[in-house]
Parts: sequence; C-alpha cells; structure tokens
Amino acid sequence: MQTYLITTDEVGTLTRGMSVYVDKEKIEAYISEAENMDVRPALGDALFLDIKAEPDKYQLLLSGGEYEAKCGGKRLLVGLKSATAYYSYARLVKNGDGNVTRFGYVNKDDEYSSRPEFKEKLQAYNDAFDVASRYMKECVDYLNENQDKFPLFRKGRIKTNGTTYKIIGE
Repeated sequence: MQTYLITTDEVGTLTRGMSVYVDKEKIEAYISEAENMDVRPALGDALFLDIKAEPDKYQLLLSGGEYEAKCGGKRLLVGLKSATAYYSYARLVKNGDGNVTRFGYVNKDDEYSSRPEFKEKLQAYNDAFDVASRYMKECVDYLNENQDKFPLFRKGRIKTNGTTYKIIGE
C-alpha cells in the first residue's frame, strides 16, 4: 500500500471542506498526482523521500507553525500537508465527479448524465491551486532559510497558474 504525506480525510479538513461521500480512490489518485507533480519537484527527490521515510523529523515543515527567521523576527508556516491538500483539492474541484464513459466525459447527476459547467470549475481550481502554490512557497522559503538543518533540500520549481509571457523579437 502506498503511503502519502496526507490522508484522504485530511484533504477535506485542511482545505475548504468537502462531502464525506467523495470516492476515496479518486482522492488518493489526486494526492498521488499532487505529490509527484507539485510537491516533489519543489523539494527535490532526496528530501521528499526522507520526509516520507521519517515524518517525525519534519513536524514543523509538515504541519506548520512558527519559526525564527535568520534576519530576525518570527514567521508563520502553514505547512506541507496543507499545500498538498490544496493541490489535491484543486484537482478534485476541476475534475469533480466526472466519469469517462462511451459517451465521453460526463457527470452522473441521476440516471441521466450532463456535461459540467467547466468555467466555474476552472475558477475554483485556479483559486485553490493559487492557495496551494502560496503555501508551497512558504515551505520552500522556510527550507531556504534553514538549509543547514535540511542538507537534502535542493531548490526545485514551484508550479503556478500565473500567466507566462514570451517576448519574440527585439
């Protein structure tokens, strides 16, 4: 059985909440995607694997809290679990209860199917993904400030939903 940074129940408790009737296998799939596509690239493979192997060593990073900044003053950290939960929640919102059938991708509301209103789902997805990215940035900032405590950390990339502009020519 695969172990994850968070449980399926934590996706609902660490985010905006959701029905307890959501399929646990779907939530688990989104947690796996969030860890592999968002969390692991931001932390680096070595640190990510160590966190999963020895979570007690990384309690502040995982659950969040307060820490002293190198430049002085206190900082707050929401935590890696919350970031992972929001990445998972965002995927769940965007994909919803959709199922792939021989008639295409549909939502099962009752005995009939309907196509979901994608624009509203996309807005909710972008909002949740932005929250997740912000929480992940806090985690990376904490790791950067405490590199002496986390030698396995290799700064990676944080994926955002922001607009990318490419300038062509002069």
